[in-house]
Amino acid sequence: MNIIKLTNVAMAVAVTLGLSACGGGGSAGTAATASSASVGTITGFGSVFVNGVEFDTASANILIDGRPATEADLAVGMVAEIQGTASGSTGAAISIDVSDELEGIVQSNSIPAAGNSGTLVVMGQTVTVNANTLFESKLSGVIGVDQIAAGQIVEVSGYSDGTGTAVATRIEVKAADLATYLAGHPDGVEVKGLVSALDTAAQTFSIGSLSVSYAGALVDSDVTLADGLYVEVKSVAGIDGAGALVASKVELEDGGEKGHRGKENEELEMEGIISSAYDGTAFSVNGTSVVVTDATEFDGGTTSALLLGAKVEVEGTFDAQGQLIATKVGFEDEGDTEVTGTVSAITATGVNSGTITLQDGSVISITNSTIMKDSRDIGVVPDPHFNLQGLAVGDFVDLHLFTDAATGNLVAVKLERDNP
Repeated sequence: MNIIKLTNVAMAVAVTLGLSACGGGGSAGTAATASSASVGTITGFGSVFVNGVEFDTASANILIDGRPATEADLAVGMVAEIQGTASGSTGAAISIDVSDELEGIVQSNSIPAAGNSGTLVVMGQTVTVNANTLFESKLSGVIGVDQIAAGQIVEVSGYSDGTGTAVATRIEVKAADLATYLAGHPDGVEVKGLVSALDTAAQTFSIGSLSVSYAGALVDSDVTLADGLYVEVKSVAGIDGAGALVASKVELEDGGEKGHRGKENEELEMEGIISSAYDGTAFSVNGTSVVVTDATEFDGGTTSALLLGAKVEVEGTFDAQGQLIATKVGFEDEGDTEVTGTVSAITATGVNSGTITLQDGSVISITNSTIMKDSRDIGVVPDPHFNLQGLAVGDFVDLHLFTDAATGNLVAVKLERDNP
């Protein structure tokens, strides 16, 4: 599933979805209609927070990679598409659809020792890791992204352009090697992307810098391979001596199109990474073309900031030609300050909103958009669905912050509870 593919949900009443504020709290969008979705990174639980809205999941149908799941299976950092109702900062989910971008073999790691930012190459895809990327590991001793080694299998959630680059919102180390991984995942590793350099005689094509050999693969009957087609490739054999991924299956992803081509008047609210920069008329987010008009409202920046790799939130409506006409574009502040300290006071105004005070007197705002993660690993079992209600005075926290230009307040983009 593409993170910005919409699933129409039959409803008897209109659906309204609010777009979260850029960089933390408030509203950056207008009401949406029944054909709308909220698409973004899961930042916390109680029930599920996406795009600054707390969605109750009591009646939600939850899917992960197309398979039935429960809220307990969800994790912070996963990218979700939510259909439902919302008013302000609260809502009710009708469906939650989650899919990763890549699950494959690490080829190289350029992240410095003890660092949390850099790039990984995973099956020919260059994956950018930053300070807000969530990390999990099923391998003993691998406790940070800098320790991920070639040959290991990782699952990457995030945003990709389909042509070989992705920005990771979550990385999980799944296994030490392909053989170990296959014992629990018989379908094999998988990569999604746009077909290029198709050679039907040699039965090869490329996804990014990855060469794919499909000579022995099961190609779905509805797939007619062509350059530009969006596909998912699965492999149980891995990468051969020539550096090519030996495909075991090739299937269409999202009907073969990267990005959503909505119906007229269909509304879309999405978070993502700019995959092609603004050309004076439009730009692309995760493969979807976004048209800017004189009526487009900007929050936190201007068209000059619509650059390749920038993270944005977009709200718009599709026209008769299937173009997304942007009504609002917001720029997300990723946090330029990192601080650590012990919590001395907590004032909660909601499940995941309020303020915390550190022992040095710093007061930091926590919003519905703050990424909440419990990373303690000594003497306790971390809470996978940690939120502000679970934080206690005396806890040690690692915070990524920005200063709100309007109020001067320190706002947490990410709060990670850790061992001192």
